Amino acid sequence: MQLQGGGGAIVNISSGTALMFLPGMSPYSSLKSAVVSISLTAREELKKDNIGVSVVYPYMTLTAFEDNTIKEVEDVQPEIEEERGPLRPPDAAEYIAEKILEGIENNEAEIFAHDWMKKLK
Repeated sequence: MQLQGGGGAIVNISSGTALMFLPGMSPYSSLKSAVVSISLTAREELKKDNIGVSVVYPYMTLTAFEDNTIKEVEDVQPEIEEERGPLRPPDAAEYIAEKILEGIENNEAEIFAHDWMKKLK
């Protein structure tokens, strides 16, 4: 996306799991945490070039993603619910796309799918 005065925007997709400690999901969560660190560092490095870098923390999203995972959400759901309470319903992909667009327009460093996720940081 072209920003006023040149430059641009880079948007990296992390995960809400980067903000949590979930049994059985450490490889995924660790990689998504690395995406956060890389993104926020790149934001500082590219600021002088008028390039905004954002990282997105989506919540569970209605896609076929879970069809390709080793561990299904249902397998860890009891442990998550015991620690944090009942899981919220997944988001529509269109909702996440709208949040990303808002974040780009506002040049946000971190784009959270939901305000409650900010408290996990």
